[in-house]
Amino acid sequence: MLSPNEFSVGHIGAAASLTLVLPADRYDHLLLVTTAHDEPTAIFLDDRHQFEAFGCQGNIHYKGILVPNVRIEVDETSVFDVSRNWAELGTVVRKDDGLFISTGTDRFGGNQLIALQRNLVACDANAAIGFTRWQIVIGEGPCKRTLRIIDHEKKTTN
Repeated sequence: MLSPNEFSVGHIGAAASLTLVLPADRYDHLLLVTTAHDEPTAIFLDDRHQFEAFGCQGNIHYKGILVPNVRIEVDETSVFDVSRNWAELGTVVRKDDGLFISTGTDRFGGNQLIALQRNLVACDANAAIGFTRWQIVIGEGPCKRTLRIIDHEKKTTN
C-alpha cells in the first residue's frame, strides 16, 4: 500500500528522478522512468514491450500512478560476469560509477545500457557484473516496501 504523500497521478513526461509508473487502468503500462543522456527515458516493465526504452520528455500519451524516488536493490545471488556474457534485456549491470539496465532501443533487436543510478563508488576500469534478479523499493528501514520484483531467469515481474 502507498501513502498519499508517496505518489501522484499524471503523465510520464512529468516524472522526475527514478520513478515507478503503476498502471491506472488496463490500457496503461508498468514503466520505470529514469534519465538517459540528459533526457527522461521510460522503460516498459510489463510483458507487452518488456524492457524496451523510449525518450519521454513532455510525453502526455502514457499516464499512471507516479511513485518518485524509488530505489533499486539487486539479489547478489543472481550475479553473472558481464565480461563473459552479454547483459540480456532486463538484467541490471554495475559498472563505472553506476547501475544500469539492459534495454531494447529499437525494433531490430539492438540494446543498450541505460543508467538507473549514477555517482556511486567507481568500479575498477573494465570491471562489470550483472544481476538477473532485482527489485524496486520505496522507503527505508522498517518502512521499506518492495513494489516490484524483476526475476529475469523466470521472465517475471511481480
